[in-house]
Amino acid sequence: APVLAAAGGRGPEGGAKQVLHGGGAGANSANRWFDKTLQFIVGEDGTCGVVYDPAVIDGAVVAEMVDHALEF
Repeated sequence: APVLAAAGGRGPEGGAKQVLHGGGAGANSANRWFDKTLQFIVGEDGTCGVVYDPAVIDGAVVAEMVDHALEF
């Protein structure tokens, strides 16, 4: 679900919270798999992002994959 709006509005800070940790215990944190190598996050409000473990996956490969997904 969309992250609840804070006093300062949603903005980049709310998007970052949604992608990185689901917005906290009162939002979508239970919907995050913190032990997985690669996660694609797509929120109801259009927020999207990728969280990955750079120790396991090469960043260039992930960047190409995200560019491909955004292109289509």
